[in-house]
Amino acid sequence: MRSIFFYTILLFSSTSVALAQVNSDAFRDYFLVGQFGEVCTMCEVVVLCEAGDVVPTYEVIPEDADYTLYYIQTRTFWSQISTIWDWFIANFQSDALASRGHTRPVRVYEVIGSQWTGPQVIEGRLILEPGVIELADHSIERTAAVWQQKGAAVGYCQRMDLWQSIDMINSNSGEATQ
Repeated sequence: MRSIFFYTILLFSSTSVALAQVNSDAFRDYFLVGQFGEVCTMCEVVVLCEAGDVVPTYEVIPEDADYTLYYIQTRTFWSQISTIWDWFIANFQSDALASRGHTRPVRVYEVIGSQWTGPQVIEGRLILEPGVIELADHSIERTAAVWQQKGAAVGYCQRMDLWQSIDMINSNSGEATQ
């Protein structure tokens, strides 16, 4: 009997964090929303944003171009703890979670030609309703991955392969990331 109780508690606790993420069909096509909903609490993402009228379609981070890299980190300890509270709220109403979003540390790298500057560490906010990722003085509109500054479109963004991007960041920025 004790083992059944133990396994029930273990199952509940391991699924509660996943359930805290808003997972609605209304957001399924948003930028950085996957099969299981919003970016998970322990997931990292690298996003390349480039000025212009064309959506970037790079296989890897280019070595000689002008762009901004946003390395979106895992949620902070307290932000992850808050997902437990979010899970309880989501049982009653997920609209509040979608409109409030959540914050994460973001490392910003500016690349001009082959010259890297950064990182500048900022706090990013991922919001589902309205669909936007707030990144200091820029934002990404999540339905079409439009990169904006003060509400005006300046270009487009694409999600990059995480491990190749981390290698490229480490080799070009002069720092080792975790």
